[in-house]
This record gives sequence, C-alpha cells and structure tokens, in this order.
Amino acid sequence: MKFLRILGKALISMGVGVLMFVGWTLWGTGIYTAQQQDRLSQEFDSSPVLPPVRIAARDDSGRRVIYSGPPRNFTPSPGDAVYQITIPSIDLDQTVVHGVDTDQLRKGPGHYPSCSEGFDLCAEDIKEVWPGEKGRVIVSGHRTTYGAPFWDLDKLERGDQVRVETKWGNFVYRVTEKQIIDADFVGIVIPGDDAELVLTTCNPKFSAAQRLVVYSEMEKESA
Repeated sequence: MKFLRILGKALISMGVGVLMFVGWTLWGTGIYTAQQQDRLSQEFDSSPVLPPVRIAARDDSGRRVIYSGPPRNFTPSPGDAVYQITIPSIDLDQTVVHGVDTDQLRKGPGHYPSCSEGFDLCAEDIKEVWPGEKGRVIVSGHRTTYGAPFWDLDKLERGDQVRVETKWGNFVYRVTEKQIIDADFVGIVIPGDDAELVLTTCNPKFSAAQRLVVYSEMEKESA
C-alpha cells in the first residue's frame, strides 16, 4: 500500500508538471511575445520615413501601374521591425520582424528574407520583395504559441483587407484564395508576376504537418 501511495503521488506530480509545461507553451510564451511586440512597435514608430522608389510597370493583366519600394540602402538586420500588418476581419495588428528563424518568429510574424548573413531560413538566388513592390511578399507566423498571431488565419475570406504600413508608404492587399500545402513544399517562395502578399502558418492547429497559405493581391495605383 505504501508503494501505491508513493506511486500515486509521483504520477500526480508528473501530471501537474505536464499541465504546467503545456500551459507555459500555449500561453506563457505569449507574455514574451507581447513584450517584444511593444518594443518593436516603439522601434518602428521612431524609425525615420524613407523616400519610396517608384517604378511604373505592367501587371499580369497588362495594365500600367505604379509600384513603390524602399530605397536600396534599406538593409534591416535579423529581428528588426520592418513594417506593420493589420487585418481587421480577424482583429490582427502586429509588427513584422525581418526573418523567419526560430528566434525571430518568437517576437512576431516574420518577413521571409533573401539570403544574407544572419539568416538560416531564406530564399537563395531570389530577390527580396517588400510591400508595395512587384513580386511576392511572404509573412510567416505562429498559430498556437508565442502569442499565436495567426490563430484565426483560416477565417480569412476572399476580399478581406490586409493593410500594411511601411516607412515608404501604406498598402492594401485583398485576399484572393487559401490553400493547404505540405510542410516541406518550397514553391511558395517562388515570386509571382504581380504584387502579392502571402501569409503562412502551421496547419492544423497544434500541428506542423501542413501549412495554411493565404494569398492576397495589392490594390494598385494606375500609372
């Protein structure tokens, strides 16, 4: 009987430990992210306005439009605040950091970078695309831990707004479609022929077996 009592207490202690670990993983990590988001928001607000680089080009429908991007000397470091993203339909308001490595995504959604020093996950031999430019901007974020910024990403519908505030201009994208892909599919980083913003996160919730991908196209200014 004494052995059973000791075993019972041990199992209870283990159960409590597991619950505490799960609680910290799902909710406690959000405290760190919230603190980082406050700091990043202040960092972004205090950074200087940048002169936009405007380029007139044809979109995929042949229409002549204006695209705007940052100046060539815009070279943020890994983890820096690079722009802010707001999605009214799912009540999302986040400061996006540069990079999608583990440490960077703990701070908030990450902008998928081209390869340079400091980035483990990056797009080799592909020009980095910023909001407002022609091409594909990719933003990845957690769905369950570290504040779960993309928890409700599956609720987005065609036509929903994705608003992006940068230091070289503000841009509005409209959701066009959603897609579920395998976790190891790399074609998502291949740039498109139009101005796109793509949001990615794990799928289903509490699993990394797949990726949920939401595509959106920018509302463009005619040339």
